[in-house]
Amino acid sequence: MASQLLGREQHTGWRQFNNYWASQSFAQAAGQVLNVGFPLIAAELLGLRPSEVAVTTSLQFIPYLVVTPIAGIIVDRINRIRLVMTCHALRAVLLALVGLLAANASLTAPVLWLTVFLAGALNALASVGTLALVPDLAPDGGLAKANSRLQLSMSITQVIGPSAAGLLLAVSGNLVFFAIALAFGLAAAMIVRTRAREVEREKESTDSWLATIVAGVRFVRQTTTLWVLLLQMTLFNLFEQAVITLFMLFALRELDLGSTQVGLVFGAGAIGSVAGAWLAPRFKSARGISAILVLSTGLASVAPCALPFVPQGSPVGAMAMSAVAFCFYGFGLTVFNVHSNTLRHQLAPRELQGRLAAVFRTSAFTSIALGAALGGVLAEQISFRTAIGVACTGLVSAFLLFACLLTRATRTT
Repeated sequence: MASQLLGREQHTGWRQFNNYWASQSFAQAAGQVLNVGFPLIAAELLGLRPSEVAVTTSLQFIPYLVVTPIAGIIVDRINRIRLVMTCHALRAVLLALVGLLAANASLTAPVLWLTVFLAGALNALASVGTLALVPDLAPDGGLAKANSRLQLSMSITQVIGPSAAGLLLAVSGNLVFFAIALAFGLAAAMIVRTRAREVEREKESTDSWLATIVAGVRFVRQTTTLWVLLLQMTLFNLFEQAVITLFMLFALRELDLGSTQVGLVFGAGAIGSVAGAWLAPRFKSARGISAILVLSTGLASVAPCALPFVPQGSPVGAMAMSAVAFCFYGFGLTVFNVHSNTLRHQLAPRELQGRLAAVFRTSAFTSIALGAALGGVLAEQISFRTAIGVACTGLVSAFLLFACLLTRATRTT
């Protein structure tokens, strides 16, 4: 009787999570189309200059640096399901209104830029809420499986998002806005059916918002394993983004690959991510989750080291070697992300999940921005091949540091 009751509760728990998973799948698809769609709309639909297209791209990510730290406080103080649902619904309304303006030939660059910024702010808030909700919704013992399903949706939408944006824009520029609005509307509708476990919320206090943010950072700093994970993620994103920036230039200018071929190479990384998300919950280790984290981040850090050795003069050979490197990189990174997110959810109390997510995401986007700048600086000082080698050395060094620190942290706990 007890086992039947437990099984019924597990089934109900997964049904609730699957509602949420479906909602997030629609939101992820819409978000991936937006990432590529906004710059394409600026360039093709409005005919903006390259500098103005660059402004459009920047406005997608600036809100993450501004909004994310505050989002952690908001997520920890109000109902997370309603917050994420509201973000989805507001983006649906926003994109539908802009679509109407585009249909009437009334869309201007300032209006597009305002839309990009507002959508980015809502994305930043929703992404923190999404991460914080996983422990509230995943059945007991199912955190890794739940994180794997979310990563799977993200990986698949990373594959189809860019091509979907281009196809929609080719059919009709206005269609992009309405398709994205529909996807966000479906995401909001699906999450209405989701019921999360009640979580004790942090009550309003006399502490300033800055003090509340600092409290979240302090919790991470005082939890050795979380601090090690944050350090690894920051260093990895820094050198990873430098590698990606440099490789794009290297492939286009020295390997004689076209933009379509470069896209296919990066698509191999997304395919590796899909495989990693699918298989991640099946990985077990007698030494625990720390061994999986070390092995997976090791693969993600070492695989790009093949890129400086990609041969010139043979585009097919260059594509094949680069695609294999990115496939293994994507596989290792996604396995790491699934188990890293799971460990973070396990180590922090639920009432702190919002601020925990905010700390990690703020650090991630900051290091990504710095990594892109680092890649540009290296490209101007030394050859592309050497610059990629330098960035890969940074990746491997960060991995070795992470392996040592995580092993030490595991032994002391």
